[in-house]
Amino acid sequence: MKAAVWEGPYKLSLKDVERPVPGDGEVLVRTKAVGICGSDLEVFDGRFKQTVPPMIIGHEGGGIVESVGQGVTEVSPGDRVIVECLLYCGKCINCRTGMYNLCSEHKVIGMIGHDGEYAEYFVAPERNVYTLPDNITWPEAGLIDTLAGPVAGIEKTNLHLGESVVVYGPGPAGLFFCKLAKLRGAGKVYLVGTRDNRLAFGEQYGADVVLNTRRDNVEEYIRRDTGGRGADLVIEAAGSAQALNSGFEVLRKGGELLIYGVFGGGPVPVDIQPIQINELIVKGLNGSPLKYPDTISLISSGAISVKELISHTFRLDDIPRLFSSGFISSRQEDYVKGVVLFD
Repeated sequence: MKAAVWEGPYKLSLKDVERPVPGDGEVLVRTKAVGICGSDLEVFDGRFKQTVPPMIIGHEGGGIVESVGQGVTEVSPGDRVIVECLLYCGKCINCRTGMYNLCSEHKVIGMIGHDGEYAEYFVAPERNVYTLPDNITWPEAGLIDTLAGPVAGIEKTNLHLGESVVVYGPGPAGLFFCKLAKLRGAGKVYLVGTRDNRLAFGEQYGADVVLNTRRDNVEEYIRRDTGGRGADLVIEAAGSAQALNSGFEVLRKGGELLIYGVFGGGPVPVDIQPIQINELIVKGLNGSPLKYPDTISLISSGAISVKELISHTFRLDDIPRLFSSGFISSRQEDYVKGVVLFD
């Protein structure tokens, strides 16, 4: 079969590899769609240090069940499925309390210790496999993982009815955070970013105010608009040191900041004193444990639409060129979210 194999920083190529065979409790999936994630770019250029080459990358996908291993009972050949990428032991204390995203022996499909989904076929444990309703198309399925993170994140916060929320980063995850904050009862949602083509989706996804840091004084505007109090909740979905520090500036005393953006380049400077003096609550978010069913329901019911954010679709053969040319990393052709589709 064909697969996109990463062999070290900036070394990604299409290769013929052996098709995997499902073991006990595993499912072999014939790939139909895989979303392109920003963390794939961090693997590509070597910033994500936990990925060991060679590795078939890609982790936001699903397809048709081709075959199953011994002991599989919940899915059958021919089923349409989406696959959660977090692999876990199921035995440690974090797994046993539902926090398998913090498993002490965790792996990640396409990133850590397990080949991924930019391939014609891939295998995954049955417990990671969820059936898809017929009304979710394959391109939409490629955004299920992208939405699942914000679903987990918004539930992790202490957001109350009528409170103000600032979201940094108008990518798909940031836009989903805006929409979910509104569904959760937020009073006013501010969306902050640098790219007008992405900020243009803000109103559609629940943002009341859209601010471009290249033109607007974000901190001054939010402080003034909140009567000098600051925002109740800040969500950092950009992976930017500038956004993170701005978020601390606009946060009210006793407010909460959720870090979702990926900071793969190493430490970033942050003034710790305001966290202590103002008794700020800072939380991280890693993965979306137990949230795939809720996410599938949100898309299937129409509560959240994802298809508008699919700016590009590609084929497997395109992957090495897309990564090496900088097409995705530099957001060429108003790129927002790409999905790789298979025959």
